[in-house]
Amino acid sequence: MAEKNESVLTQKDLNKCYWRLSLWGETSPNFERMQAIGFCNAMIPALKKLYTKKEDLSAALKRHLQFFNTELTFGNMILAPTIAMEEEKAKNPEAVSEELITSFKTGTMGPVAAMGDTINWATTWTLMLAFAASTAVNGSFLAPVIVVAYCILREIEGYLLFRLGYKTGKTSFMKLMKSGLIDEVLTGANILGMFMVGALSSSMVSVSSTLEAGDFVLQNTLDSFLPGILPLATVFGIYYLITKKKMSSAKVVLLVIAIGIVGSLIGLF
Repeated sequence: MAEKNESVLTQKDLNKCYWRLSLWGETSPNFERMQAIGFCNAMIPALKKLYTKKEDLSAALKRHLQFFNTELTFGNMILAPTIAMEEEKAKNPEAVSEELITSFKTGTMGPVAAMGDTINWATTWTLMLAFAASTAVNGSFLAPVIVVAYCILREIEGYLLFRLGYKTGKTSFMKLMKSGLIDEVLTGANILGMFMVGALSSSMVSVSSTLEAGDFVLQNTLDSFLPGILPLATVFGIYYLITKKKMSSAKVVLLVIAIGIVGSLIGLF
């Protein structure tokens, strides 16, 4: 039993994952998947070590190419536990499902982004730049040193969060496996994941109509009995096309652009 619980991944493997996210996490963002390619790239050193069968590795890569977006320094608190979950799944595929891993990422990326953006970008980054700028105005050579020092501290912060996330994540999952609470965790992760998907949809999707005919304004009429119906219809329409009609994301994007152009020409949007 002790051998089964030993880690397959070495510290060198984990370090490769960390540096891939730190250096290349933002190198290929896109509107369809945001940071998913960078996150998947960071997972590759661990996944190759964990899954020796081609089909298992392919499945793991596909699940980490789904939409992902967060603040990447604090995002190590997602990357490290995800690696720990993949490690447990490789040992016991029935105990840790793909759904659990995906739901964990979906449910945590929003709160983690809020913490990271607030602490690292809105607060400490702003204060550091103001301090460095005031130093530069006085002609001091310390201005660039301050910026470099801050970047080094941010890297240390990310690495410590990564180490903590892997250690606590692995320990937590071992306890969950022994206690039999994995089903409750999966349910909670699904609820949190759906909540975050709904929050992202409501904040990122904006659709309104400009159609007017005399005193009749279509948007005002829609808002009077069901505010937000157009964004909601757009989300469910796209969901229907992708899940039921099996339309690719690229085709859906082109269709949305075409509808937007035509709707604008006829005065609907």
